[in-house]
Amino acid sequence: MLDVRLLLCAAPALLAACSSGELAGTEPSEQLASAVAQTASLAPTSDVALDKIWGGGGTAPIFKLVDDGTSFAASDGGGTFARSAPGAATASLTLGYSGAPAGGARQVVVNVQAWAINGGAGTVRVHLYDGDTLLGSGPARALSASQQNLSETFGGLAVANGDRLRTQLVFQNTAGTGSLVSSIVWIDVTTPDDDGGGTPPDEEPVVSDKLVPRSGAWWGAYNSSRNHGWDWGLAIKDFEAKAGRKLDIVYRYHDWGTTDNGVFPDRFETAQMNEGYIVHLSWESRRYSAGQNVTWTEIANGSQDAVIRAAAERAKNAPGKFMIAFDHEMDNTDVHSADGPDADYVAAYRRIVDMFRAAGATNVVWVWTPMGWSGTRARLPALYPGDTYVDWIGYDPYNFYECNGSGWKDPATTFGSHYDWMHAPAQMAWHGEKPYILSEFSSHEDPADPNRKGQWMRGIVDAMKRYPDIKAVQFYNSNVTHRSPCKLAVDSSSQSVAGYAAAGSDPYVNQPHH
Repeated sequence: MLDVRLLLCAAPALLAACSSGELAGTEPSEQLASAVAQTASLAPTSDVALDKIWGGGGTAPIFKLVDDGTSFAASDGGGTFARSAPGAATASLTLGYSGAPAGGARQVVVNVQAWAINGGAGTVRVHLYDGDTLLGSGPARALSASQQNLSETFGGLAVANGDRLRTQLVFQNTAGTGSLVSSIVWIDVTTPDDDGGGTPPDEEPVVSDKLVPRSGAWWGAYNSSRNHGWDWGLAIKDFEAKAGRKLDIVYRYHDWGTTDNGVFPDRFETAQMNEGYIVHLSWESRRYSAGQNVTWTEIANGSQDAVIRAAAERAKNAPGKFMIAFDHEMDNTDVHSADGPDADYVAAYRRIVDMFRAAGATNVVWVWTPMGWSGTRARLPALYPGDTYVDWIGYDPYNFYECNGSGWKDPATTFGSHYDWMHAPAQMAWHGEKPYILSEFSSHEDPADPNRKGQWMRGIVDAMKRYPDIKAVQFYNSNVTHRSPCKLAVDSSSQSVAGYAAAGSDPYVNQPHH
């Protein structure tokens, strides 16, 4: 086993401190001195696209490469390695490394020295990439005025070329003043074990027990079966013909009835599980055919236990794991205003999960999906059932444009507003780290520019990569009739179809299922 330290110092003034071990948390050992001696050869590689480092949402980068070729400074002329300024609450910095050991990487430990200055406060989060492929993400770590030595370990890797390794630091300054800074980043790279017999080391599964892909994200969709004789299997196949690929995940809605649309998994979903799809269901507290609402209060007080118990028995006998969201968009007052107080939603959600688990339906993965709209965000802490009841967090971002009189939003803006809000320290106080799913998303056409939606579609995956906790997306392939004319379907134009197909071919959303 070979363990080598790759060291990249921040600014010329720090080089002497690096070599002497004077930086906090380092020791002037032979190993460290040897690593520092290679600093000049460990500059970021040419394919890191340093001129494209982003941050703050503006056009000018927060960070820039300084003249010595191995250091970074804030674009405002400051001497820090990385800076998240008050005018740019979120900023990121990407670094590449060269000189990795032969044999690639089995484990990487990313070491960061970071702190807050001038009254700043917030977090830093570390992401590790193999080229453009996300390998893993660490949790958001709070920074204080004292210099902190942070490290994140990423194991179970199978990186053939260690020179493709990149780290991304994402800073979030929530104080409205001051800065978050980092002075040094290095990575410890461990090559795979070699037992002499060619036996590969154990790797973490490509899909977790909660259906989270190890790398990248799932590509999915909802497609109405209205024009397919209510044949949900045929509806998906028709959508896939337009998408140019098989979907990873398929989305359906079921009501609270005990027949027809209330029974799940139905024959279509059972067949899809057997075909290798991940099935995601939204279970709604309504009986569509009867035009009735079942309130959260009724579910919470036990009067609906017979319905829950029967559903749990069916779920337990499904041919595989699948996902359920109870009352997606529970914060939508147009639909749920008469269902009861927020506390009753939480009680109803927990009662359902508890009964499923008691029945042995542990093959169900639970999804909590509010709208993701700024107008109802203040309610979300009171609507959250708790980390032990939630496996994924979802939301439904749209670029409605003329549909609701809003301005045009690119995919990064469409996806990022709620994502950033949920990842702020104040929100992380009431929920833990979770994978995210865009349970519904789409874009309207721009009547003045027939190419604009197609370009929007092509930007979907690049936007997802900026928000690495998004581990699944589901395109909403249906035109919204109550907001005419909302052209959300994939085939609203040939440019839209071509753009969506191009996005779906990206390796980031083509991940193995086993």
